[in-house]
Amino acid sequence: MSSLPPTEPVARPPSKSIGKTSGGSAQEPSRGPGRPRGDDGEVAERLLTAATELSVEQGFDTCGLREIAARAEVSPGMIAYYFGDRQGLYEAMFQRVLDRISQKVAALIEDSSTDGDDRIDELLRLQVATVAADPWLPKLIIREVLAKTESSIKTELATPAGQGPMKLMIRWIEEEQSRGVLRADLDPKMLAMTLVSVSAFPFMLLPIIDDEIGLSLDDEFPDRLIEHNQRLLARGIRALSEGP
Repeated sequence: MSSLPPTEPVARPPSKSIGKTSGGSAQEPSRGPGRPRGDDGEVAERLLTAATELSVEQGFDTCGLREIAARAEVSPGMIAYYFGDRQGLYEAMFQRVLDRISQKVAALIEDSSTDGDDRIDELLRLQVATVAADPWLPKLIIREVLAKTESSIKTELATPAGQGPMKLMIRWIEEEQSRGVLRADLDPKMLAMTLVSVSAFPFMLLPIIDDEIGLSLDDEFPDRLIEHNQRLLARGIRALSEGP
């Protein structure tokens, strides 16, 4: 199987060298003004979480960096320290999610211990579980993409999403078609969009119509959606046997 393209990790600060005392023992370097204390990775995650929450609430373009830092309970200088600037923080928000999806899809594709049917079910499960773990993503897409004629997120989301998980899924579909697991008459690109849609769109639509149709976005919903999608697509995309 062809090798998969590496995913780019979320930006992290450069590693810090450890100084030595005159006696040769290790000594932690002194911190400059505004430098973080404690777990550096934990501070960066808090900033990403705060930026995400505020973006869902009011839109990324309207929330200030000081407001983001206050929500994360750190100084505004930490945004520049970890992400460079506002744009770097914005890109890291989405890259964090897309990296997780790409890594999971890549692991599934490379797993030779599962057969074709198992991979299909696992891919459907993985997509729903990923959206359920980051429920802010569909909301932010609605706010920043669907509700606006022009939005910076359209450009920022296109390349990492298209070059990451979507390209991996298209490649996987083509391979499964060549193995006779998936129907060869289905367009791989259209099928990839379908798989993403049935996993993500319910999380966008249900908060709007839940009361009207009597279906709640509760803790049990992701498992119900996974089972539904697996049953729905079991006959629709799998290659048909030649039996009577």
